[in-house]
Amino acid sequence: MSKSICDAKCESCDLISRRQVLRGAGKVAVGAAAAAAVSGITMLPKARASAAYPWPYKKIDPKRAGEIAYENWYKDYCCYATVSGILVPLQESVGEPYASLPLEAFRFGHGGTVGWGTLCGTLLGAGIASSFAAGKTGEKITNDVLQWYATTDLPTYKPANAKASIKNTNVSNSPLCHVSVSTWMEKEGVPFKSPERKDRCARLAANVAMKTVELLNAHADGTYKPAHGSQVKEHNRPAQSNCDGCHS
Repeated sequence: MSKSICDAKCESCDLISRRQVLRGAGKVAVGAAAAAAVSGITMLPKARASAAYPWPYKKIDPKRAGEIAYENWYKDYCCYATVSGILVPLQESVGEPYASLPLEAFRFGHGGTVGWGTLCGTLLGAGIASSFAAGKTGEKITNDVLQWYATTDLPTYKPANAKASIKNTNVSNSPLCHVSVSTWMEKEGVPFKSPERKDRCARLAANVAMKTVELLNAHADGTYKPAHGSQVKEHNRPAQSNCDGCHS
């Protein structure tokens, strides 16, 4: 009987001791947090604490950006392709904070944002990358890329090992995925799921990555000058330039 009573007491003692240890650990943690707050020390990972915005930028070879974007379109489509064409070289040349950025998170931009046919995913990718690398100037760069995209015969990129053969380029007169891809498909005479349409979009991602890098490089050199004005000021509302395409 005495042994069982002793065992019970020991178990109770152990339980009380564990509670005391946990309470003590909690007090230490609270004390450390309070001390950090008073001293101004930020309790954040080192890489995050040192990542001033915009992030550092080193000039990129546009050809390499195009090659990465073209190949990566076949991995996770247009937005991811363009982002990776610009940011993968920076992950290699700059390192952190780019190295910790999961580029697959930008896959959602495919098909004009998960297939809704709105802003072309290549342009969304250009805006994301430009914002990281150029801050507020990234908005002006993105604005210029949108204008260039809508008024240029595309795609002009010629991959070294094309996955399909295409005959046509087209001027979309719009930054919208639905308009851009539909007018090209009609001109090429192919359906949406054809190898030709897929390769057209992969080449387009390469073109947009290369154009964005061209402007980012100019910004790094101090020679970048915005070429396109405000859409809001021009139309007195947020709008694309080709309204008659849908609103005749």
